Amino acid sequence: MAAPTERTCCLSGKVQHYGIEVNSGLVWQRWEAGKEYTKHIVLKNVKVKTEKIKYHSPDTRFFSTLYPKTIVLSAGTSFTLPVTFRPLERVEYRDKIIFQTKEGTFEVELKAVLPQVDILIPDRLEFPMCAAQDTVKVEFKVKNTGDLPTTFQWDVCDPFMIQPMEASFQPQSVCAVTATFQPQGASVYDAVAYCRYGPDFSLQKAIKLYGIGKYPHILVSSPGSTTSSLDQSNLEAVIQFDTIPIGHCEEKWVELHNLSPVSAPFMVERPVGVRQIDTVFHCLLQQGVVPAMSSIRIPITFTPNTVDTTSIDYFHVFAIGNVSKSVVKCVGSSEGPSVGLSSNSVNFMQINVGEVATRTVDVINNSNTEASVQFMIDCLVSVFDFDHTCLTMKPYSRKTIILRFKPQYPINYYRRISCLVHNQGPLFLDLIGTCHSELVKPSVLLAKHIDRYWTHVQRGFSVFSPEELNEMIKNKTLEVDETGTILPKEGVEEHALVGPDNISPIDEYFNDGFHCDVVESIPHVSLDTDKADFGNCQNLRIIEDKTINITNHTRGKITISWIGDSGKTFSVSPATVDLPPMKSMSFQVSFKPNAPNQFFGAELECFAYYKSLRDYRLTEDVTHCPPWCMTLTCVGHTFMPNNETFLPRYTLDDSRVVFPAVNANEATYRTILLTNTGTTPIMFDIEKDSKEIFSTKPSKGLLTQGHLVIVVKTLPTEVAIYKRKLKMRLNDSEKHDQELELWSSAESAEVSLESEGVMYLKPTCMGTFSFRTYSVKNVSRIPLRFEWKMKHADAQLLSVTPDTGLIQPNETQSHVWQFAPREEEKYVMKPTLIVWGQGKSTGSSGGKRKQFIVRAIGEGTVGEIKCDESYVNFGDVVVGSSAVKQLVIYNNSNCGLHYFLHVDQTVDEEASSACTEFGKSQEPALSLDLTEGTIPARARQLITATVRPTKRTTYQFAISYKLITPNGKFEQSTPQEPQYLCHLVCTGVFPVMTVTDARCQGSAAGISKKHIWNLFSLDDLNVCLDADPTSSELKYTTATRSSLRRKVSVYTRAILDLNFSAAPCGSAPCIITLLLENTGTVTAQWSFLFPSDLQMDVEHWSETGELDADELHQMKVMHNKLFSVEPKKGKLAPGQTQSVTFQYQHIMAGTDRLPVLLKMVNGREILLNFIGVTVDAERRYIHFPANKHLFAPVPVGEKISPKQIYEMYNGGAVPVKYEFDLTPLQILCKENFDQPVLECLNPCGELDPGKTAQIEWRFSPVEAKTYMVDVPIRVYQGDTAVITFTGVGYDKRIMGNTMPLTDQPQLGGVPSIQSVPVPGQLAYLSQERLSLGNLPLFSRARQMVSVTNRSRDHKVSFEWHVTSESDGQLLSIYPVCGHLEPGESQMCRVCFTARGVPSFYDLDLICEITDESEMKKYRTKMAEWEREKERQMYEFTITEDDLDADKRVGANVEILDRPRSGQLTALEDSQRQSSSEADLSKYKTLPPIKTLTADDLHELEKENRKKAVTLWERPVAPSPFILHLGVTARTHDVREFQDNFPEEYRAFFIDRALSEKSVRSSQSQTNEQMSGPSVINCLESEGQVVAGVLSNILRGLMDDTYFHDAVNKISEEPIPYFDQYRRPVTLGAGVVEAASEHLQTQVDDRKTPCSDIGNIETPDSPVSVPERTARGVTPKTGSPVVCPGSPPCTPVASQDTLDKAFLKEKQLQETQDLKKLPEFGNLSESIIENTLMNIMCEALSGEFRITARPRFIALPKKPASANSRSGRL
Repeated sequence: MAAPTERTCCLSGKVQHYGIEVNSGLVWQRWEAGKEYTKHIVLKNVKVKTEKIKYHSPDTRFFSTLYPKTIVLSAGTSFTLPVTFRPLERVEYRDKIIFQTKEGTFEVELKAVLPQVDILIPDRLEFPMCAAQDTVKVEFKVKNTGDLPTTFQWDVCDPFMIQPMEASFQPQSVCAVTATFQPQGASVYDAVAYCRYGPDFSLQKAIKLYGIGKYPHILVSSPGSTTSSLDQSNLEAVIQFDTIPIGHCEEKWVELHNLSPVSAPFMVERPVGVRQIDTVFHCLLQQGVVPAMSSIRIPITFTPNTVDTTSIDYFHVFAIGNVSKSVVKCVGSSEGPSVGLSSNSVNFMQINVGEVATRTVDVINNSNTEASVQFMIDCLVSVFDFDHTCLTMKPYSRKTIILRFKPQYPINYYRRISCLVHNQGPLFLDLIGTCHSELVKPSVLLAKHIDRYWTHVQRGFSVFSPEELNEMIKNKTLEVDETGTILPKEGVEEHALVGPDNISPIDEYFNDGFHCDVVESIPHVSLDTDKADFGNCQNLRIIEDKTINITNHTRGKITISWIGDSGKTFSVSPATVDLPPMKSMSFQVSFKPNAPNQFFGAELECFAYYKSLRDYRLTEDVTHCPPWCMTLTCVGHTFMPNNETFLPRYTLDDSRVVFPAVNANEATYRTILLTNTGTTPIMFDIEKDSKEIFSTKPSKGLLTQGHLVIVVKTLPTEVAIYKRKLKMRLNDSEKHDQELELWSSAESAEVSLESEGVMYLKPTCMGTFSFRTYSVKNVSRIPLRFEWKMKHADAQLLSVTPDTGLIQPNETQSHVWQFAPREEEKYVMKPTLIVWGQGKSTGSSGGKRKQFIVRAIGEGTVGEIKCDESYVNFGDVVVGSSAVKQLVIYNNSNCGLHYFLHVDQTVDEEASSACTEFGKSQEPALSLDLTEGTIPARARQLITATVRPTKRTTYQFAISYKLITPNGKFEQSTPQEPQYLCHLVCTGVFPVMTVTDARCQGSAAGISKKHIWNLFSLDDLNVCLDADPTSSELKYTTATRSSLRRKVSVYTRAILDLNFSAAPCGSAPCIITLLLENTGTVTAQWSFLFPSDLQMDVEHWSETGELDADELHQMKVMHNKLFSVEPKKGKLAPGQTQSVTFQYQHIMAGTDRLPVLLKMVNGREILLNFIGVTVDAERRYIHFPANKHLFAPVPVGEKISPKQIYEMYNGGAVPVKYEFDLTPLQILCKENFDQPVLECLNPCGELDPGKTAQIEWRFSPVEAKTYMVDVPIRVYQGDTAVITFTGVGYDKRIMGNTMPLTDQPQLGGVPSIQSVPVPGQLAYLSQERLSLGNLPLFSRARQMVSVTNRSRDHKVSFEWHVTSESDGQLLSIYPVCGHLEPGESQMCRVCFTARGVPSFYDLDLICEITDESEMKKYRTKMAEWEREKERQMYEFTITEDDLDADKRVGANVEILDRPRSGQLTALEDSQRQSSSEADLSKYKTLPPIKTLTADDLHELEKENRKKAVTLWERPVAPSPFILHLGVTARTHDVREFQDNFPEEYRAFFIDRALSEKSVRSSQSQTNEQMSGPSVINCLESEGQVVAGVLSNILRGLMDDTYFHDAVNKISEEPIPYFDQYRRPVTLGAGVVEAASEHLQTQVDDRKTPCSDIGNIETPDSPVSVPERTARGVTPKTGSPVVCPGSPPCTPVASQDTLDKAFLKEKQLQETQDLKKLPEFGNLSESIIENTLMNIMCEALSGEFRITARPRFIALPKKPASANSRSGRL
């Protein structure tokens, strides 16, 4: 058995076995039995060494190969082994060849297979998403991979289809198959299709089909609409076409939007049931496909065919499967040409016979379309001649027509010429002329006569002859008005006729009695026919005449004159004849053609006039009237039978004429333009309508050239559609007949109501309105007038807008109904719609009215609105910004509610009164995106509330609602109370910061926190940071706060000074670290902007002008980087803190200033003036931070005013002597009645470098006002400064508690706890400021301060110092020094003793922190240095090189000592000599540190190199770290303290020892003052004033009777009761002795009522019992003492009893006297103090829990005694 082989797959069907690449196997296909087939196995060595391979022949005889031998393959070589296959029968054959290598064996399979049937199809087909009802196709291929031909058949289910379903194909051929996916709905379709093949389809393969169906949705919109603006309202689009001329075509587009992810096939159809007689809108794209998520445009054209009509039509856009339908509404209007005449009347005036008069008239086309104009006159026959009768007017053109007047008879001429315009109503031109001859001269006819004539026609006077009218006027039967017209009198019959002003122009032109039966006015003279048709006259010699009749309808005799003569083709005889009134006469019309085969035509003209008008002498101006003109159209032709008529060459604008629909028996007109395009005339004859529905004018005539406007009239008599085809015969030949298709209809009022006349109104809340639109469609072709009618009861509930109006044909109009229920019930109402046709003319009745009843059903309900959250808090919002919250309101009722939201804003009154400039707007801070809207029934609505605070305050908003109608009106006549909805709260804030701590380093290390707090004006800075910004401060942001000017504008009034104090030149930089804390609730972003940051960079050429001193100084400061801030900007979250370091370099002497802008985003803008002083080394300088000082307010009338302190700091390097000039104080004293208002107690002194002098002041106001005095301070060899001292005196009775007594004069905000960490600081104080408050004199106050070592691996020691000797008398601290392990804390007691006079105290204690780890290293180095020093002193080496070795080093080796920076060397001696813990060392500040120049450093370095061999530098002790502890207190006189603080007085212990010392010192001062001169020196004038004042007072008292009565009354008053409490008079020695004896008698006799008096201690007794005993006053015994008023007593006690009693009394008295000693009280206080101190120390060290609950120990129960038991019984 072959061993398992190692096999590795290779490319191209080969494998690797042990580094040999070989075929995976050999397969024989399509073989036949009895034949031989050979294939090869290729062996390749892919290893790097030679391989030997052995193989075995196949086991079967059907496979054979070479005789087995060893195959040797070098690296990369191959060997081909042939294998022969010899089949004998059609069965499968299998065998193998085994190969063997050193590493193992492998085999190659040999296989011969029979022919098979197999196909290859894809495993899966995924169709793209497809719209429902649409199809999508995917093509794939089926391959016959078998050896035999086969047929396949598909088995697939809906909605998938595969074509072809069955097919046959040969081996290795491919058949293309198409799979179709047609979903029926929106769903995911997953199916399996089976392909059956093989013999009898016994084999099959499956293919998975996957597709997604989507419903398409098409929206329509006008062109240009964005996809984001589409919504459900885009189911209908309105295409508004412009008003275009008739016959023109305009194209517009409508966009179809497919927002679905599938392609959407669509179809465009017209609504079903609409009669399309005159379709003017056409959609050129009837169907198509809208791509997915895309849009297409479909064109719609508008071609109007009627003039001055508005056409409306609809197109429905259906998506495939009718899943969606969109409506496209098309609206368009048409217009005809607008042609006018420059004048409606032309008067040729008077000319003679044979002359010609010429006039002009302009034809104006005012439209944008071409106009065809024709004047209806035959110029060849008429007396009036036009140079052009046919005109084609270009848009907005003007043409001038020349008119000629050629009269034939001496008469008046007047003819009203019709000017026809295609697609426009006719125009009329009045032509007037007068002709004279030598014999006949009629009156000149004017235009005013024409106007009067038509007035007379309307009044019926035109049928009377002028002579009759003249006679009536003479007889005053008629009157003449101001205009010259005749007026009838009462009782005179008036024959009213209709003039041309009362009828339309088209009716005036068409209704002449010949072309229709309608006559607009009764003619004065009439022809019986208007045509004379001679027909075809083949015999030119014999032509029968035509007879016409003329009738006179007037009451006067008229004369008829025909224009023309007998020599013309057409003539009338007689030419002139008189016609009596109301008579008729016949005339003969002759036709005399002059050529055969011709068309002839003419319009003969006849003038009829009153015969009396032939002479002007017979005519009056009032009765003068124009003649009447009549025309006769004559036609005929002379074509012979064998000759054909001319071929007509013409154009007809439209052979199909559609009239606009009208009401029954209402006429409408259209025009047809017939144009002769040839050179021969055209005779036309239009067939007459048998039913007389249609008629034309002219219906017969001859068109020689140009064009002819034919007017067609229709007059439908019934409601129906009329269609006629009239023949127009041209040139009298049937061959040239033109058919005219005429359409007209008479319509009745028909409308289609929505939902078959039922209107459902949604449930509506009582008290409100609901709206509903109801559609009404005009299904007729005429505009309909409509009106809604309702019953009175229904009108109270229902109303409709509009209630009347016009509906255009085919228009669907939506009417808005509003339903206002009054009760909670259901309503059924029946409004009626009345419609009727509009009518074409003003006189039309509009046809029959129809009524349509609508059944309206509604319901009244009750509803309310609620909010999900009744309380919404916006939190803190930055002023000027906005915050948004979403409010959800919902309606749980069955009706939709129309609401109006009302916002009631409430603002904090205090903040509102203190609003900033930015927040003065009174607009509400809350805005709602929807204040009025509708909530459907059982629905929710989202309202966005945006708050924009305008000031820093708390806003409260109460949102309420009112139910209203959708048009915003309230239903109730009475005001409706708003209903509460929700409550909103918002707090407007600004970004604020606060400086919470400040630390000093460098040259300012010795400055206390309070001092640096005042130097940097941090209290004012915090006030400014907390204040509201102005609008100018918010104008710019940090990025935009820049300027092109060198001096940047300042937009803030907050300007502060940041004083970096003073230090000598070369000192360490002054480093101030401030801790900024965001105390607000919003993020604060801040930045410090230097002048260079605020100035924009400009080109050098743009800089103009010279720099001033301030600009130069700023440039120097910024160039040398004297001031720096790190970081310059930052961002603080609420509650977050950040340290900002300010640094000032003392490298250049002088005062440096730099304005820096502190800018907060959306907050304050503060200008900070950085001020720093660098002092020269030899300059005497005192640093004054300000030139003003304010003392603490003092009440008027204080006996002893408190001392107050003014501090001065020596910022130089040398001591300074100073002196206050007290002259201004003396002047102030004299101004205030010689009272010392301001006193300087130590006005002069000397101030060491780096130290602070405390100048004591006393302010004693005599009035409640403000005192200000300028005091010069002289500095010896320095500058003099003038400081303004200000003090405020107030009346305590008026101010009351508004002026509290405090220990801090300025109520500063200096923090008491350190927050800013300082590099290198190991120990921290628990408090840095101690406020002891108000204290009575001679009392003590104590506070505890703990020193904590926060280091993990350093031991530290601490030591306390005071800054002045006087502070050591007031303060004591325990322990003064100590050691702290890492993490250990030590509690220190600070005791303040109030002594001296009432004062303000602000003391500064120094705690030096020394790193003991560094000190240990220092001591080690110091010991080595001492040993080296001693060695160098006593050890030396002598060599031959230096024989003067004894001179090399002197007796004392030079040792370098560095200055002890930071070490308080001046206090070392006093510290060593201190004997108690309470004695504190005096603290002195270090001398200023000087920095050597570069040259000095270089020289020093050279010198040090020379001495480096012999000198060893002494180690320098590490500088201690200094901590400051500020102590503030205010002392009061004991009595004043008791009066001002009665409740706090009991908490203090008064040390009488201190008070006795103070009393003794004050008595000594008093004695010194009394020993002095008692006379007060004053000026003589002052003495006289005092004497005069006292004299006047005494004289007034002597003369005052009231004073005399008061004195007498006092002397007579009884002694008051309280007089017994006055102090007893001090007795002499004898009285004391007697009292002592009496007292002893009382002690001996105890049984008497006076025996208890001896136990009473008299506190006011000046002599105590021991003193009395010492003086020799011994008590007497044995002698009875009788009390006054008592019975005699007998002594009953013995001497021993008396001695015991006396001894007991003596002990009691000594105990009481001992308790009264000050030492006893001090000892008791000390014991209690130490006890509490021990308890606190033990609690701090953790020995016990001071806050633990006390534990009670339960003792065993005592047995009850017999007495107790009996007592209970």
